[in-house]
Amino acid sequence: MTRADGHHEFSNESNEQTTTSEPDGAETRTSDSAASHGYDQDRENESVTAETRSEVLARDGHRCQVCGREGPERGGLATLHVHHIERDPVGVAENGLENLTTLCRSCHSWIHQQSTRADAPVTLTEADLSVLLPQDIEILRYLADEGPAQTGKIADSLTAELSPTTVRERLAVLMGLDNQVETRDRQIVDQDVQTGAWGLTGQIEHSARGHIPSDPQALIQRVEDEQVRRALERGCNRQTVMDVLDISRRTTFHKQKRARAYDFPLAAFRRSGDGGQHPAGSTAGERESDPSSADADGQQQLDTVDDETEDARQPDHVVSEEPSEQSPVEDGEATLGEDGTELREQLETAITALQRISAEL
Repeated sequence: MTRADGHHEFSNESNEQTTTSEPDGAETRTSDSAASHGYDQDRENESVTAETRSEVLARDGHRCQVCGREGPERGGLATLHVHHIERDPVGVAENGLENLTTLCRSCHSWIHQQSTRADAPVTLTEADLSVLLPQDIEILRYLADEGPAQTGKIADSLTAELSPTTVRERLAVLMGLDNQVETRDRQIVDQDVQTGAWGLTGQIEHSARGHIPSDPQALIQRVEDEQVRRALERGCNRQTVMDVLDISRRTTFHKQKRARAYDFPLAAFRRSGDGGQHPAGSTAGERESDPSSADADGQQQLDTVDDETEDARQPDHVVSEEPSEQSPVEDGEATLGEDGTELREQLETAITALQRISAEL
């Protein structure tokens, strides 16, 4: 049904009765996607009435609950289907509102073709699957076959039409899985600190995990992300973090995911007092990249570091997947030394704000 993080868990059984929001008739009908995936004609299925369909679409704001694309009622172009979350649900009616959700045509098709645990190129436990989504397994499969790869190419390869921003967020979850799932002791996905490409751990030569960026804004973001992660893991109220840092709730989740992925060595950074150094040694010629662009709402300078240039906020895909057009920052080039007063002040402000959170615990 619905997970704690707000995502729906969908059944990929093919015997699915669906309806669309297209104004071509009041009667409900089985969608093409259901018919093309071996709909069981012998199984008795009640029709979702037009009234129920309208209730579901209105409740969901005429918006796909996977990718966010909007139907004509909201000025969008997506054909929307009403989908059963589970077949034979326990405790609710099969055609009850709690068991119905809104999907666009492409996401509905993807639901019926989604990858399963058996398709993963790495061993995943039940604990892993409790925090992963079906598209994460498809991402793992792509990385195993084609990695290392840039975010845009990964997004283009997926069955579902997911934006590069969404894919980056899922990559961060995969990269930080061992820091989120207590029973997992091995990292499975990594990012190359020099190229920004993503791959399985064996495919990445220069790991971004544990790296101390030499780029000033990336350094500020890593420090703040790690402090947010530690505060939340110590039991600090998420609303307190939002209030202290003046960021949105969604941004706190982004920061937590990034922090688990990069595992920033805060203690080593404080000892060195300088950027551009990895605990195992320096890395020259780096191009900083980030698995999740920060939210537009409530953003501050600390949330603006991206891993690659994107094409004017296209809804689903980007044209360019090259790293930032800005010149890569060499080690020692942007440090807390000469002309670093502003950077130091920003870092101290971020740390002081997060220390206030710790004091409230």
